Amino acid sequence: MRGATEHQYNAPDREEGGFVLVAVLLVMLGLSSLAAAGYLISGTDMKITQNHRAALKAFYVADAGLDHFLGSGKIVADTVTYNLADGTAKVWLDPLIEVDDSTSLFLIHSLGEHGPPEGGAARRHVATVAMRRAVRFNVNAAITAASGLQKNGVAGFVSGLDAATLADCTVGGLNDVAGLAVPEDGFDMSGGGKGKGKKDDDAVPSGFFGDPPILEDGTGFELANGTRVPWQNVLDGTFAEADYVVSQDGYPGFGADVAADEWPVIYADGGDFAVDPTMSGRGALIVREDLEINGNFQWEGLILVGGSLTSNGIEYVDGAVISGLNLLLGESVDETNIGNGNWRYQYHSCNVLRALKGLGWPVEEPGTWFEVM
Repeated sequence: MRGATEHQYNAPDREEGGFVLVAVLLVMLGLSSLAAAGYLISGTDMKITQNHRAALKAFYVADAGLDHFLGSGKIVADTVTYNLADGTAKVWLDPLIEVDDSTSLFLIHSLGEHGPPEGGAARRHVATVAMRRAVRFNVNAAITAASGLQKNGVAGFVSGLDAATLADCTVGGLNDVAGLAVPEDGFDMSGGGKGKGKKDDDAVPSGFFGDPPILEDGTGFELANGTRVPWQNVLDGTFAEADYVVSQDGYPGFGADVAADEWPVIYADGGDFAVDPTMSGRGALIVREDLEINGNFQWEGLILVGGSLTSNGIEYVDGAVISGLNLLLGESVDETNIGNGNWRYQYHSCNVLRALKGLGWPVEEPGTWFEVM
């Protein structure tokens, strides 16, 4: 008989302890996978948000660039770049169709680009259809000399009888103007008498034709202002963009630089400017100060001169000339002098219209804005 109760202890089940360890490891692995997945999802969501934000800013930049261009009132041949707070917008035009002699349709593109801090670049592209109509100056004579005009001798030919026909353009031949328009008592002629248009019964000098041949009325400022040329805006570039600025680009070579169907705007922005036969061409020639024409110079379109015009030689202008526009700036201007020579200044409404078309501005057509995908 034993004196004490005997206790038995069973050892732990080794297989049971291994299962628990595996289970714990599986749980930890699952939690780690969930954490990694959550991190990846969070990172992906953040990247999507960043991309969306960058694309949205690029969209706003593109739209702002389009607004800037339309607000500038300019038509340009090259791409224009606007540097904005959130990026850059590049704007360019694609011609669509010539509606008529005074109206064109364009597709204006704007490509916006935004560079986010995290790197890369987002781009959005918008466009709209715009119509450009030719501006309407009050061209009331073949030559409008706001500072007066001196003519030497009886040679030469000035006519406000429209040389254009309906075959040239839709307004051709429909509107005769004065041959010469000057302020009151602003016409002097040596070697052939003095004409006064409709102001009195003096004989009109030979070579002057129009409705009337010579128009004398008002002051020089009133005559310049009556042309409706926004001269200050023309000079500072807020009215229209010149295709060629002589001080920067040089004078264009017609037949080389200028396409056969192009009617460019050429701006001589320096001091006095002189042209010769090698510079013959077409379009709108804008001269800030005085203009001197020499030799057999030929021009189709419009010539706008801030100062006086001096004409020497056998030149031919088919369109219209307006001189003395600096009077609108309060400056004094010498009288225009169409000196000796067998020259011809002929009003041509279609050539004037084509030149004015280059000075037109684009106006957005409502409902045509879209995003280019």
